[in-house]
Amino acid sequence: MQSAASKDVVEFIGHNLIGRTLTSQPINTRTHEGHVETTYTDQTFFSNLVQRANRFDFDLTVITRGRRFGLDTEDRPVAPAGTMDAVRVYRYAMTERVSTGQLVGFARYVSSTNTHFDPLAGTCFLVRMRIDDGALLVTEQQLGYGDFPTRDGGRKPQALDCRYRYRLDDGGVLTVEFDQESFDVDIDSFERRPSSDRFPTQFSREQFDSEGAPFAG
Repeated sequence: MQSAASKDVVEFIGHNLIGRTLTSQPINTRTHEGHVETTYTDQTFFSNLVQRANRFDFDLTVITRGRRFGLDTEDRPVAPAGTMDAVRVYRYAMTERVSTGQLVGFARYVSSTNTHFDPLAGTCFLVRMRIDDGALLVTEQQLGYGDFPTRDGGRKPQALDCRYRYRLDDGGVLTVEFDQESFDVDIDSFERRPSSDRFPTQFSREQFDSEGAPFAG
């Protein structure tokens, strides 16, 4: 890494993310105009940081447990629309742009143990990283689109923009706030327009074992 800003990002990841585990609060979302309900929790850990001259890679592994249901007109579950239970692995590959000193890269969906349909299968995100007021700010834009569920068990083309803010609280415990925005996508032009789906902010916090040591991924 050449710039001080890029070095700060790598230092934050190496010191505060790698080998640590974050567990989310339970999450409940309504999508497809409120007709699809998803309830789940995430456990996330970071590993395999490799630094090179002007770039670095690392892996993010997410263990998800939850269910997705279609809802009838009275908001009652009518049929399971798939399990969320899976272990997913993403590979981040970041490069410092010499012209600007900014970190730009990609997060690529590598694998999943999900035996059911997965909306993010085979997708990739354009990623930017920077330190903002002592926190690591990660913004992601999904390229192309994924296949997101509808109430009747069908699929529709949508894409996500995601924002993560990793920081240490006053006690030195790692936390993250995660926000996402959904877009309907034209399959020919890839033009986006904001969808009607809304997502709550997801909060996750570092977990510790019975002896007070951080869980390692």
